[in-house]
Amino acid sequence: MEKYIIARGIRVNNLKNIDVKIPHKKLIVITGVSGSGKSSLAFDTLYAEGQRRYIESFSAYARQFLEKMDKPDVDHIEGILPAIAIQQKNPVKNRRSTVGTATEINDYLRLLFARIGKTYCSSCKRHVQIDTVSNITETVFSLPEGTRFMVIFPLTISQKVSNQAQINLLKERGLVRILVDKTIVDITTETKDINIHNAKAVYGIVDRLLVKDVIKERLVDALETAYRLGAGHLSIIYDITNNPTDSSISKGIPTEIHGSQWIELKYNKQFYCSYCNIEYSEPIPALFSFNNPVGACSRCQGFGHTIDIDLDAVIPDKGKTLNQGAIVPWNTPTYSELLESLKNASSKYNIPMNVPFSKLTEEQVKLIMEGTEDFCGLYDFFKWLEQRKYKMHVRVFLSKYRGYTLCTDCNGSRLKKQALNVFINNKNIANICSMTIEKALQFFEELQLSDYEKNTAHLILQEIRKRLDYMIKIGLGYLTLDRMTRTLSGGEAQRVNLATSLGSSLVNTLYILDEPSIGLHPRDTGRLIQILEKLRDIGNRVVIVEHDKEVIKKADEIIDMGPGAGENGGTIVYQGSFRNLPAHNGSLTGQYIKGRKAIKIPARRKLSGKKIILRGASQNNLKDIDVT
Repeated sequence: MEKYIIARGIRVNNLKNIDVKIPHKKLIVITGVSGSGKSSLAFDTLYAEGQRRYIESFSAYARQFLEKMDKPDVDHIEGILPAIAIQQKNPVKNRRSTVGTATEINDYLRLLFARIGKTYCSSCKRHVQIDTVSNITETVFSLPEGTRFMVIFPLTISQKVSNQAQINLLKERGLVRILVDKTIVDITTETKDINIHNAKAVYGIVDRLLVKDVIKERLVDALETAYRLGAGHLSIIYDITNNPTDSSISKGIPTEIHGSQWIELKYNKQFYCSYCNIEYSEPIPALFSFNNPVGACSRCQGFGHTIDIDLDAVIPDKGKTLNQGAIVPWNTPTYSELLESLKNASSKYNIPMNVPFSKLTEEQVKLIMEGTEDFCGLYDFFKWLEQRKYKMHVRVFLSKYRGYTLCTDCNGSRLKKQALNVFINNKNIANICSMTIEKALQFFEELQLSDYEKNTAHLILQEIRKRLDYMIKIGLGYLTLDRMTRTLSGGEAQRVNLATSLGSSLVNTLYILDEPSIGLHPRDTGRLIQILEKLRDIGNRVVIVEHDKEVIKKADEIIDMGPGAGENGGTIVYQGSFRNLPAHNGSLTGQYIKGRKAIKIPARRKLSGKKIILRGASQNNLKDIDVT
């Protein structure tokens, strides 16, 4: 038996006591002239009642935190589902919200980087990981067979304990040989001439071996012993005298022992770069979130911009000379003495006072900004003001010259440097978020992973690709994931919310959309219709307020409101399929679609001769364009 939403006696706004019956799992398009009652039926009746009943199902405690909706003026509604309205406006004002966070793609990226991301040292660029005994064993057996190598660990030498006492202690720990700088010393026999206090580096030698299949058990024992004696640190040092082109050479440190060339590979039980002695945090999802203090840049608090002195406000007209008052804050009577001190020192430091600021050399601008012992620079001037901002007039003065500037610590990525040291296929999370959605999908489609990484990240990658594909299908492939949601147009924001709804895979829900085709190129309208049909096919009712002919054609059922606007509207002129849409019963929609009426294009348009000229527009994705 087919289910319906049945509403009787609807009198919201200009609706004239109408009845409506909406079938389940259908794509419903409400059309009609502007002001005919489309939004009153869709949003003020169906959405309002669906949302109100859903909120009423919560406890009294939970309801106090939710927006209360008034009951629509209607006699009876049955079969209503929890409703989601995706309207033609952008309500987001928060600078933290981006396209990536709004579509939940960032959540999956955080999981992906925490699971399979590889951390690289910011100094030496080596891969940082917890080195297990099995991993080290694999590395050793990848060396050419017959290669000589030693398992060693670093020793801490105390200057307060005598040389002989420390050697005796090493003997008690079971050591026979140590590596003192570039020399192997047998401490059971050669102890008189050894002075380990003066050595730059001293290592304990656990075992000396040749790479062969039969040594595996002995190697594992040696590695475990080295980790235990070296407090989680050890090294593999191997001879390359007979194999100078070994591929592992670039990963290790070349050294010389008794005239032979060796390579040292350092390992650690902690998440630590043994070569640079830098400790790193193990990747966790919170590390990649700029909305979490664990991952947010400490300088900009995850906003990507900081409120600093805006030099374009300090020196707005760079065509002026210093004498003409290029530095605006120094033109005031209070701070004019600073400009006088600059004038007095200008000849000494070769700073021309009658040359436009834009034509000053980098060195001259640097002097003006940083100052000298003879005059105060702009940086020191504003630092001094910062110390006095407890005074109201100083705060007001500073506010004139402040603006949002790119964070110097994270370069706008919003994340701590530790998060930016984690890479997948040579891309960190900030690199991926700065790509367009089309390029990001291409990156994930071509991603090369090991079998282990594929098994670990299979479901995460599936979600990321699916959501990126939705974004492209609804015509938003040109956006970047780090684009702030507050900068989107109403149509873009609506389609972002639509993609989020598709990604969440909700069923038995009433979706109400307000003209989702607005702002779309006709090429993308077909893709949008496919997305809406998919939303319907997974088990939802989809109600769309729409004027686009292509969307109306694809509707399972049309509700045509009219016949006019305001008091002349508020009734259902026609409800049924597109094929049976009449062109004679007062339906303006039917008359225009069926060709009985048409809007004539004038043969000639009157031009005023005035122009709007834009130069160098570069906001968001505009690329320094000129428009007339």
